[in-house]
Amino acid sequence: MKRTFLAIVVALAAFSATATATHRPGHRDSARFTADTKPFVVTFGNATTISGRLTGRNNARQPVRLAEDPQPYGGGFSNLATTTTDANGNYSFRQTPASNRNYRVTTGSRSAFTGVRVRTRVSFAVGDSTPRRGQRVRFSGFVAPAHNGRTVLIQRRSATGFWRVVRRVGMVAATGDRSRYATVLTIRRSGRYRARVLAHGDHLTGTSRTRLLTVG
Repeated sequence: MKRTFLAIVVALAAFSATATATHRPGHRDSARFTADTKPFVVTFGNATTISGRLTGRNNARQPVRLAEDPQPYGGGFSNLATTTTDANGNYSFRQTPASNRNYRVTTGSRSAFTGVRVRTRVSFAVGDSTPRRGQRVRFSGFVAPAHNGRTVLIQRRSATGFWRVVRRVGMVAATGDRSRYATVLTIRRSGRYRARVLAHGDHLTGTSRTRLLTVG
């Protein structure tokens, strides 16, 4: 009986030693998978790069998938593109997003998340940059992508640097994925002007370059 008990104890000790060796502390997958977007904010029509790295063993030549969830978020991710990691586990995707969106990047069972935010593109032209005092000057431009029915703010910079709204203009349809706007202002003194479209769900605020009007 004692011999049988001793044999059982030895067998259990051997099994325990084997299990401990297989699952010893620190013996786990330490690989990491990252994703980042640069630049995070772009103007409509410009590209951005989603990139990252897979670390750990066997990180080279691994398939990586990119999926997107456009604003409004929560509708699920749709597959966009596939690539493979290089010899160091790095990967990248070049994208030209049309609106704000979140990205999911996956490789094997690992996922990483990032996103991008898109400003509207606003152009701004003036009919005469050196008007006479009291002259009426045409202000016009395009906004992309199209936002027909929304408002463009025409702003004038004050002496203290504050931009004051001097006219609100509705956008109408234009060719391509654009809207257009136009208005006429009476110019009584020199100043800097710009056009602006405020942020909404699918785009950030877009601002044109400034125009200096010098009254002669």
